[in-house]
Amino acid sequence: MNKEKKITIPKTYGIKYSGSKLKIIPYIVSLITELKDVKTVLDGFSGTTRVSQALAQLGYHTTASDISIWSDVVANCFLKSSKKDSFYQEIIDYLNSLSGYDGWYTEYYGSSLESAKRPFQSKNTRKLDAIRDEIEKLNLEWADKSVILTSLMLGLDKVDSTLGHYVAYLSKWSPRSYKDLFLQLPERFSTNQSNHNVIRADIFKTVTDNKYDFVYFDPPYGS
Repeated sequence: MNKEKKITIPKTYGIKYSGSKLKIIPYIVSLITELKDVKTVLDGFSGTTRVSQALAQLGYHTTASDISIWSDVVANCFLKSSKKDSFYQEIIDYLNSLSGYDGWYTEYYGSSLESAKRPFQSKNTRKLDAIRDEIEKLNLEWADKSVILTSLMLGLDKVDSTLGHYVAYLSKWSPRSYKDLFLQLPERFSTNQSNHNVIRADIFKTVTDNKYDFVYFDPPYGS
């Protein structure tokens, strides 16, 4: 009897999301590793990019495709950024040192304990307003900016009061929402950035303009 081949499941990162593929990545990995001569792969509707991250770490030439700007940001962070951790950490340390103020995010997404319910407590949206405005002043290249924006998204995910959908607020403030927004450097993995692509476009254009050995489609659902 042949022993089953042990498959290593790469570690991936993402925010809470109702459509996250975190739990089914082992099944996707087990399927693709059974196939021969697969080099180029497409993660269509890549969303939080967990599938793209896993496939890239397994050595496949990976393309993440989605029409969402936030998906493009996370994909560029993990698939295309190339500078050393120290470069990004210096920026993140500076952003963490900023004092918050009332801005657009606080007006529309922040809430005091006595006011109408929203995804975040105002103390954190004030910090968000300061950080987000400052990021625009840094004039970073897109892949580098994406690392910082991903850090911000991951940080916000740790202080929200939702279940991964921003119209589904919890009836009471979540314990994590009382914490202070704090940015940390995403744990990027070692990879050859030239092997990977990030496409922000309609999926029909992506598959018309390119060819792949393997595609994984997780089409949108809901209205």
